[in-house]
Amino acid sequence: MKLSINQLRALEAVVRTGSFSAAAKELGISQPSVSNHLLALEKHYCAQLIHRNGRLAEPTELCSEVLSRIRSVLAMTREVEQILEGRKQLQTGTIRLGYSTYQFALPVISKFMEQYPDVNIEARAMASHDLMPLLQDGNFDVAFISAKSPPPEVNAFEMRIEQMVAVVGKEHPLAQFEMLQWKQLADLPLIQREKSSETRRVFEANAIKAGISLKTVLALGSWGSIVTSVQSGMGVGIAMAGEVTELDNLVAIPIDDNELTVSHFLICLPEMQHIASIQAIFDIASQ
Repeated sequence: MKLSINQLRALEAVVRTGSFSAAAKELGISQPSVSNHLLALEKHYCAQLIHRNGRLAEPTELCSEVLSRIRSVLAMTREVEQILEGRKQLQTGTIRLGYSTYQFALPVISKFMEQYPDVNIEARAMASHDLMPLLQDGNFDVAFISAKSPPPEVNAFEMRIEQMVAVVGKEHPLAQFEMLQWKQLADLPLIQREKSSETRRVFEANAIKAGISLKTVLALGSWGSIVTSVQSGMGVGIAMAGEVTELDNLVAIPIDDNELTVSHFLICLPEMQHIASIQAIFDIASQ
């Protein structure tokens, strides 16, 4: 028996979905077919690849060891299929991406769409620390994240470095200041991102270094929600300077702390960086 692409697809789908039935539904084949693919692999190599616990299916240590390579093979296989079906690279296919800050990600995505209009884009917005596990699990091909430094296990391009700012309405008493001191933020009602946001993590870590106690009254998952809350006078927003635009009708005030910065990266897994669509979006980001 030789290793087949269908066997690898079945194994990867079972690991990602957590069940044989879900994998079968995704692949468009019967559950016995999925089971037969897995059993053939395990029998031939005399090794257990999946722990079967009732309806749950979990990868063994051996399976986890080869999983990233399997996903790389499947990605290359998809690319070959796309080239053959579309006759030309990037005339067909899909790129799946996640982003934490739409102001930084959407210009790159828009340019990609202009250059490769026939490539489908599946995009989801969420906090940076929530994106990483999904990238590692194969749910995303690339991700736009904010971080002080990129995770060591990814291929990363630094798009920009952002200063963190306090954001208030134009009539707020703080709006008259060109720069704020940490002590001016102590005990103010703050509106921040969710706890898994890198912006919030960096801000709170620097506040601790400055010996400042913070009072976060709202934790929101979208920039639009933060803007509306600040405009309504519910508190002082915390953001990256590049998030704030003229359309928001807010005042962004720097904080007197040279370490209060965060970078924005485009990342992918190392084994995926040679995929044509991923190379293309990295090329656009670097421009």
